Amino acid sequence: MKKNRTLIVIILLCIVGSLWALYPTYQSAQLKDELASIPLTDSAGRAKWLAENDEALKDANAKAIKLGLDLRGGIYVTMEVDVLKFIEDQANGKDDAFNKVVAATKAEELTSDEPVVDIFARKFREIATPQGRTLLNYFIFTETDIIDDNGVLAKLQAGTDEAVDRAIEIIRNRIDQFGLTEPTIQKFGTRRIIIEVPGAADPSQVRQLLEGTAQLEFRLYKDGKIVQRILDRIDKHLAGIAPTPVDTAKTVTDTATAVAAAPTAAVTDSTAKVNDSTIAAALTPEDSTRIADSLSYVGLSDEQKRVKYEKEHPFSAILFRGATQDGRIYAINKDRLTLMEIMNRPDVKPFYDGEMSISFSRPIKNTEGDDFYEVFFLNAQPELTGKYITDAGSDTRDGQVKVLMQMDDEGARIWSRVTGANIGKPIAIVLDNVVYSAPNVQNKIDGGNSEISGSKDMQEANLLAIVLKAGALPAPVKIIQEQIVGPSLGEDSINAGMQSIIFGFLAVMIFMAMYYVTGGIAADFAVVINLFFTLAILATFGATLTLPGMAGLVLAVGMAVDANVLIYERIREELANGKSLKLALDDGYKRAFAPIFDGHLSGFFSGLILYSFGTGTVQGFAVTLMIGIAASLFTAIVITRVIFDIMLERAPKAIKFG
Repeated sequence: MKKNRTLIVIILLCIVGSLWALYPTYQSAQLKDELASIPLTDSAGRAKWLAENDEALKDANAKAIKLGLDLRGGIYVTMEVDVLKFIEDQANGKDDAFNKVVAATKAEELTSDEPVVDIFARKFREIATPQGRTLLNYFIFTETDIIDDNGVLAKLQAGTDEAVDRAIEIIRNRIDQFGLTEPTIQKFGTRRIIIEVPGAADPSQVRQLLEGTAQLEFRLYKDGKIVQRILDRIDKHLAGIAPTPVDTAKTVTDTATAVAAAPTAAVTDSTAKVNDSTIAAALTPEDSTRIADSLSYVGLSDEQKRVKYEKEHPFSAILFRGATQDGRIYAINKDRLTLMEIMNRPDVKPFYDGEMSISFSRPIKNTEGDDFYEVFFLNAQPELTGKYITDAGSDTRDGQVKVLMQMDDEGARIWSRVTGANIGKPIAIVLDNVVYSAPNVQNKIDGGNSEISGSKDMQEANLLAIVLKAGALPAPVKIIQEQIVGPSLGEDSINAGMQSIIFGFLAVMIFMAMYYVTGGIAADFAVVINLFFTLAILATFGATLTLPGMAGLVLAVGMAVDANVLIYERIREELANGKSLKLALDDGYKRAFAPIFDGHLSGFFSGLILYSFGTGTVQGFAVTLMIGIAASLFTAIVITRVIFDIMLERAPKAIKFG
């Protein structure tokens, strides 16, 4: 016992660590079952559940074993950027020679994975060059360093790469908004994008999401007074009080007025408002009602005030609890989901739709790594859309990272009017209802050339430049392949896979216990621990478990049992030669180690080769197999040996090998 104390501690730590790593998977399944039990029609119930459990669910999902499309169900989509269309749009003065080059390129690209720019260059040399044409005859760029065909081709290749990057950013933004968890978006080759959306059950909705035109808009902030009135009516509606129609013609104040609706401000300022006769005389009926309501807070404790406010202002209570002193409002992720759930309700939309837009920023990380979202109250109608933007890029000027934006003539006229009328005010840059930036207008901008400062680094500036150019993609993106794995098929796959593992386990464990008696029971325990270790490693490293991966699990279990069989047969041979039990155990493990290690090593390298050269499901099988092989070496050689050493000290007569 004493000589194995270190090994026992290591084994116990591994077991406890495995249980700790697997607990989020169990917790995630439990929380998802709870959410699924709430009817989709019960939006209030789902919103309340999300408010209470969203952070726990998000944390559990991040640490749980991820299931592939074949297990969870979902959609696998391959999209392709039409690079040839981009090349055609860049050309000027197209003639028969150019059209023949395009036609030949189009015919070859359908059956080739070669970059389209390379195919186009080769076809141009074959068809147009013998006729005395050069690429400079068709492509004119503002850069002065493009003086030959190589420069033109480099410019075209850079443009196609940028088009793919912009398409990926738009797709990622849309899927994140759609609320689809754990999507996989990756560039494949030079012009294709692979998208895996586990859990998506409606292919038409996903198709619309992916193929829709990006909506880039510039919106002004909504006036604070109007924001407050709209929020009052939403609160009254949710609290069961009949609201009155919104009057947008009333006098307005600045956006800081909206923050006065927070619980502390609403209660603290109530006495001053009532005692000020000058202010009271100028109040609208809605303000008078709010003041009358505030009188009911007099004499209540802080906790009673909070409870009463949340009951009477269910929407504002969630919205303004993230308000800051400078008038900004932030929402943690669970509050954002709750607010979106409420705003999307058909009975709530009429109170703000068409008059105000409530938008959120991209996630902002705090020092603890949690996600926060800034809340924006914007005009319903944009001042300008992305269709007028001709180019955007990032640069460093005067020691600052800046984003440069150019517009066409019509956009420049609109932009001049908008910036001239809103000097000192922010304008939100919104892509598909997500606010990426809200720079202040410093002066009237004529000519359509603008500089946007405030980016913390070049990476953030590059992202904003991509967003600004996303309103009108230079190359169309189309779905060329779509595979749908329905949830029922995913459920069947999970059930069948689990049944195969369970039945395989039971058959192996029963055989081992019957044939090797005590040794078989020890091997069964080691196999169970091996399964825990394998699944825990999958969860820890964020690997995805697929149906072939489950097959890899079963194979790894078989190899673990095979290692014990080799050891036990060697021990039985030593016992048959008349050796004592302790000596037979020592020699059996020592002599069986070499063939076991060689077999496991060759199996591990086979898995490594499969992972290196395989794709998709083959990689899933290889990953699980390699993890299982590594775990089986530890469980078969170390754990079972520790068990027998303990039994030798306490109950040697109980050790039998059949």
